[in-house]
Amino acid sequence: MERQLAVVTAEHAYLRSGAGETDGSNQTGIEDEIFSGWAVEIIEEDPEKSFVKVLTHYGYEGYVRKTELRPMIKEELKERQEKSRFFRISISEADLLDRPKVQGLPLELLLKNAIVEYLEDAPEGWCRVRSAAGREGYIHQENLRERREDDGFLLTEDRVDYFVKRREALAVSEEAFREGIVASAREFLGTQYRWGGKSSQGIDCSGLAFMSYLDNGLLIYRDASIEAGYPVKKIPVDALKKGDLIFFPGHVAIYLGEDKYIHSTGYTKTPCVTINSFRKEDPDFRADLVDKITECGSVFA
Repeated sequence: MERQLAVVTAEHAYLRSGAGETDGSNQTGIEDEIFSGWAVEIIEEDPEKSFVKVLTHYGYEGYVRKTELRPMIKEELKERQEKSRFFRISISEADLLDRPKVQGLPLELLLKNAIVEYLEDAPEGWCRVRSAAGREGYIHQENLRERREDDGFLLTEDRVDYFVKRREALAVSEEAFREGIVASAREFLGTQYRWGGKSSQGIDCSGLAFMSYLDNGLLIYRDASIEAGYPVKKIPVDALKKGDLIFFPGHVAIYLGEDKYIHSTGYTKTPCVTINSFRKEDPDFRADLVDKITECGSVFA
C-alpha cells in the first residue's frame, strides 16, 4: 500500500499523545512539536475525529490536527529533498512579507526551522519564497539556512537502523561537528522552557538536544533517553566531550566542556535554556543535578 504522506501547513503543530474526542477537543498531553514544511506519514486515521496519528521524519509518533496538514505524493516529497531549493528558517521568527521591503505587510509568520521553497532572488538581499501553506512572499536571504538532514526515513523501504546509518555517512570532522552542536544549542539561550516544545517560542530539554543535532545533520531520539536504532550510544562519564549528552532522571543536557553544560530546564530559578556547572565553586552550580547523572551518550562512541 502506498504511504499516505503529508506536509505541515500550519505555523507549527503539536503532537498529542491521543486522538481526542469526536467533538474535536483533545485534552491529551503534548509530546512534541513540528513546523511548517516538515513532512510526516499518516499512519492512523479515524474519520470521526479531528486528529490523525502521524510518523515524523525522525521516527517519532503522535497525533496532529488534520487541518494542519496537506496531503502530498511521494514524488513531491522527493522534490522537497533538493537542498538548493528548500531551506530552513535560521532565526527565531521571520515574517513572510508581501514585498521585498521592511515596510511590507506580513503574510505569514515562519518559526525557526520551518522549511520554505526558494523561488528567486530579489533586490538588496531579499528573496522570494513559498511556504508550505502555499503563500509566496519575501524574506531576507540571510534568514535562510541550508537543510542538513532530510526526509529519507519517510521515503526508504528499509527503515531498520536508518538513523544509525546516517551517522556513518556524516561528512564532517568530529571536531567541527562537536563545535556545531554547541553553537546550535547556544542559539536557544534564554528561550523559555515549554513541555514538548522545539521552537524559539519555547523548548524542552530533549527538544534542545534534538534541534541542536538536527541543525548539524543528525537525527537523534526525541526524548531524554538513549534508544536503540538511533546514533547516540552510551559512554562513561569521564569520556564526556563537547557536544555529548548527559542524562538525568527525565532530563538531558548538552556538555560544553570544562564541567559546563547547557540545557532547557523548568527549574524555578532559571525556567529557560541556560548554562550550569558541575563545579561547586561556580555561581551557576546546580547542586540538585550533580549527583543524579544516570548515563552519558555520544554519537562518536
